[in-house]
Amino acid sequence: MHEFIYPHQFHLIKQQLKTIVYAKDSSTDLNVVEAVREMALERIYNAFINLTDDQKNTLEPIHHISNKEEMETCLYSLKKQVIPFPKISQQMVEKAFPKAKKLKAPAMENIDLRETVYLRWYDKGSNKTYMLAPNEEKLVSLQGFLEPTQHKGICSICNGLEEVSLFTAERKGRIRGTYSKSGNYICKDSEVCNQNISTLEHLYFFIDHIK
Repeated sequence: MHEFIYPHQFHLIKQQLKTIVYAKDSSTDLNVVEAVREMALERIYNAFINLTDDQKNTLEPIHHISNKEEMETCLYSLKKQVIPFPKISQQMVEKAFPKAKKLKAPAMENIDLRETVYLRWYDKGSNKTYMLAPNEEKLVSLQGFLEPTQHKGICSICNGLEEVSLFTAERKGRIRGTYSKSGNYICKDSEVCNQNISTLEHLYFFIDHIK
C-alpha cells in the first residue's frame, strides 16, 4: 500500500488523539469521554477523501486509543504511511528562485520530512527568508523579509497562538511593472508552525495574499 497520509493530516490525527487521551485522563464521565472520542474521530475522517479499505484498516487503531502509550504506538505506526515533503536539492532551489543568485539549498539532514508541511529557511547572504510550500499538488516559491522582533500573536500560516514576526514580501501590482508590499505575521519558529498545521486552508490563503 502506498503512503496516503499528508503531513498536515498526520498533525490533525495527533492533535485529535491527544484530545481523546486528555478527556480520558481528566473526566470520569464515560459519556463525556465517548462524545469527545466520536467528535475527534469524525474530524480525522473528514480530513480524508475516498479512503480505500486498506487505508481504513490502517487507521482503525485510532478507535481504540485510551492512554498516552497507546497513542504514541499508534502514531509511530501511522507515521510510516505519511507522504514525506520532497527532499530539496540545489538544482530545485535554483529553479524555484532563478533570480536569487548564490542561494543555497537548506540543510535537510535534521528535518523530519514526514512532519514537514512547508519548508522555510533563512539566507544570510541576501538577509531574506525563503519558502517552498504545497499548493494544488505542486510546490510554490515565496520569499521576503522576516523581522527579528517577535511577540505573541496569531500566525497567518498555522493559525496558532505563538511567537510571531512580521513577514513582508513584494507582490506584483495591477499595473505592469509596479509592485506593492504585503505583510503577515507568521511563527518565528518554522518547526513549531509546521507542527500546528492540521489544515491547508490558512497556508493557501497566505500564499494567495503573498503571490
